[in-house]
Amino acid sequence: MGIIEAIFGLDESRKIYHKEFETAIKSLPHIDDREREYLRGVFSGVLKDGITQKELIGKIRQLEHSPADILDMHEVESVKRKLFGELEDKDNR
Repeated sequence: MGIIEAIFGLDESRKIYHKEFETAIKSLPHIDDREREYLRGVFSGVLKDGITQKELIGKIRQLEHSPADILDMHEVESVKRKLFGELEDKDNR
């Protein structure tokens, strides 16, 4: 199951919030606990008002290392590749 399917199902206009996002990132087996914590921090602000599929993809594309991050620059890029791998898997079906 890809991240888009895990979070949004088939409804591209649907907004998701903290609970759905948390369930989705827990279901991704290749994302470890530190990476999940990083994603929680990155997405916490936008999840308050909800985020659409398009906004989620845009936010993933914008992931960059910040000095305050719990992950280093290489780990952030790794998370980004993992998430885009999930997106590409979905797109190739």
